[in-house]
Amino acid sequence: MSDPVRELYSEHRYPALSHAKAHPAVLCASARCAGVISPALPESCRLLEIGCASGHHLLPLAATYPDSQFVGIDFSDTAIRTATRIAKEIGLKNITFEHADLREWHPDEATFDYVIAHGMLSWISDSAKIALLDLVSTSLAPDGIACLSYNTLPGWSLRQEAAAMVKALPSLVPEGSHLDSLLEKLATTASISPSAHARDLAAIYEDMRRKGTDVLRFDELAPINDPLHFTQVINLAGQKNLRYLSESTLPENLPPQLAPETLTHLQALGGDPILLQQTLDLLSGRTHRCSLFCHANCDIDLATTASVTLHFSARLLEPSLPREAIIGELVEIFHASLTAASPSARSVRTIMEECAKRLGNRWDPAQAAKAIASWLFQAARLGWVELRAGDTLIEPVPPERPTLSPLNLNFARANLPIVDAFHQSCHFPAQHQVVVKALDGTRMRDELTAFAKEHAPDLHFEPWLVHLSARGFFRK
Repeated sequence: MSDPVRELYSEHRYPALSHAKAHPAVLCASARCAGVISPALPESCRLLEIGCASGHHLLPLAATYPDSQFVGIDFSDTAIRTATRIAKEIGLKNITFEHADLREWHPDEATFDYVIAHGMLSWISDSAKIALLDLVSTSLAPDGIACLSYNTLPGWSLRQEAAAMVKALPSLVPEGSHLDSLLEKLATTASISPSAHARDLAAIYEDMRRKGTDVLRFDELAPINDPLHFTQVINLAGQKNLRYLSESTLPENLPPQLAPETLTHLQALGGDPILLQQTLDLLSGRTHRCSLFCHANCDIDLATTASVTLHFSARLLEPSLPREAIIGELVEIFHASLTAASPSARSVRTIMEECAKRLGNRWDPAQAAKAIASWLFQAARLGWVELRAGDTLIEPVPPERPTLSPLNLNFARANLPIVDAFHQSCHFPAQHQVVVKALDGTRMRDELTAFAKEHAPDLHFEPWLVHLSARGFFRK
């Protein structure tokens, strides 16, 4: 790593973040849909995270999957000490953190089913990029899945120039002003012009304001921020015999900014999926990717069909679908069962069994499987439904004694974000953090209501509690 990067990580703590797109339950489903025949199930896998920081991504995974093994490495000894301490305090026996430079660390004889490097590739030197991909390749099991995130061109180009101007224009605000003041000034100035370019620029500065200083110093304002064309990443990975599979979530294979019919106009590129993806980046202005790779010699089922969706669990992401999106009685009944299960992720097979009972002798297994699989694959591709390996069952009604998991209580007491059942981080205003810490199982709901009224009078406690319950925060 370059000295400025080392200095950044020694002087500042990397924000505590979990990455839902890099959850092994999601990676497993996406890899199978991309043709990997038998990706490892998250409940019995080995997972390595390169650049794990203080373990906010790995620790919840280790708590969820006690029979799997997790390893995290990072060159910040402070972050590794923090991660190791938390694991010890919680009593996690299936996770190891190591202070190491990725150019010097080597795995033991056992390889990993999943290797994750989130927030690394675009933020390290060219030589470190090669070392990273080399480590990914040597650490990955023969049928393993690697997940790499990076900033992309051409979409990141305007953001790159916008960030450069932030560094160049501190004189626009009084000396000693907070970074947010400068970003607000730049956003306001850009928004004066009615042009599309000015609107885009203003939106970038507003987005930077939302991120805040703690994130920006590691992203837009980092010592190294090297956006890459998709084809560059493919070429770099190919040098280490790594093969591109897909994006980590199905909807990202067609950027949400683009209409599905876009692919109709690009049919001529069907024989060159790499060029197709680079073209989609151009058309969408996509700024970031989270991509999956496997070994070049990994067996891929080129005849993979929508039927693979029937082997996973599903959860509804888009509750209000247009009527024309639900075609036929079978799909209508399946969708109704999926809606009833929300916010849980439930086995598609289990939901189909419920549908069969409802239809009785009108249920045709072959016909139903074909219709439901076809709809489910399309729904997952469009982001209406998420496919996952394994159930995640949530009780949306808050319990009488709301209690966070030991890990989330540990996070809350350290004023860190807590992580929900689907691996999304949840941040709270400082004035509400005291109520989060009170969710330790020592108070009944009515006691918590009184506590919140006294310590956080602006908090609408009951709706807030229901929201937390629907995200799976409370222990059963």
